[in-house]
Amino acid sequence: MKKLILFAGIAIITAYTSAIFAQDNCKVLMPGIGDKYTGSCKKGLADGQGEASGIDQYKGQFKKGLPNGTGTYIWQTGESYTGGWKMGLREGYGKYVFKSQGRDSVISGMWKGDKFIGENPPAPYVIEYRNSIGRVSFIKVGERPYVKYVFSRNGSESNNIGELLLQGSSGSERMNSSFTGFEQVTFPFTGKVSFKAPNSWMSATITCELRLVINEPASWVVTMFY
Repeated sequence: MKKLILFAGIAIITAYTSAIFAQDNCKVLMPGIGDKYTGSCKKGLADGQGEASGIDQYKGQFKKGLPNGTGTYIWQTGESYTGGWKMGLREGYGKYVFKSQGRDSVISGMWKGDKFIGENPPAPYVIEYRNSIGRVSFIKVGERPYVKYVFSRNGSESNNIGELLLQGSSGSERMNSSFTGFEQVTFPFTGKVSFKAPNSWMSATITCELRLVINEPASWVVTMFY
């Protein structure tokens, strides 16, 4: 029994030490924030949610060592940007705050390749196509970057569906009893859902399909009423 406890203790210490070592060797490839990093790591590079600092600071999503997804970057000069990123460059909708003649000035709108291209933000979401689905509800429930799908029949959540297929432009697909959709997505997110279900009279099987684009970063619950 003592040997078993000793072995378990050594295993825990080894795992803890390995985690610290792995964290110390997790790199951020952006020079201004490359000194210190805490957060998710993949193959030695910052990947997922994290915080990085150097002469500047950043908190948000990473991919392959670079800001990617949604995050806030604060420069040493006090300027800040909150919004979309793509491989270290501002991309998508974002808000840039800077000083002008001693006052805070704000530029909000769309960015592409680190350049501001216009003030008009896109719609939070767009339904590109739907078939045999009566209506679709989009609800923001938080800030974590995910898209969760819910299926509803006669006003109640339903699992009476078959041949469910999901496609997404980013993120990790997960399908279980509590969550169906994509986690750690990058916005804008393009998705497709298809499934088979009984019709309203329970006399035949129909094919339901939804194609959508979600532009605004958030935790989204998308409910399909079929």
